[in-house]
Amino acid sequence: MRVLITALAVLVFLVPQAALATTQIPDAIIIEGQRHSLYSLPLEQYYRAGHPRPQFRSPHTANWRGYVATWEIDRGRLYLKSIRAWIGKKEVGLEALFPGQKAPIPATWFTGQLRVPQGKILKVGVPQPIHEKDLVITVEQGKVTRQEIVDNIGRVGPSKR
Repeated sequence: MRVLITALAVLVFLVPQAALATTQIPDAIIIEGQRHSLYSLPLEQYYRAGHPRPQFRSPHTANWRGYVATWEIDRGRLYLKSIRAWIGKKEVGLEALFPGQKAPIPATWFTGQLRVPQGKILKVGVPQPIHEKDLVITVEQGKVTRQEIVDNIGRVGPSKR
């Protein structure tokens, strides 16, 4: 009986937290002059590559990472254009995180895939929703090597809102 009560108590605490999880504010990316949401976080690789990570502070529950960056693909390369970050009690920009560098900053540290959602939302999710399609951009050391459209319609059922 005690095990059952403990299990129920754990569920009572876990279920509301999952139900109240907040979708995170995405970074942005500019492609051919158009601004899109970016469901990838290229800046995280910069900090994993040995650069000291600032003590980012979450400004609210929709931004646990403590920053929002704007990226751009220009002439086949990925650039960091701007950033809005919260450190301590201050809001800071690109100059505070990359002293002495001016935008745009070549993202040569990044190798991986960028997910750019397209179309209607099929399923609300955390940390990000699933859209009808994703533009998936493969990048190697800041250089775009491939772009493809991934169709999510057959892979995910419609959202029940």
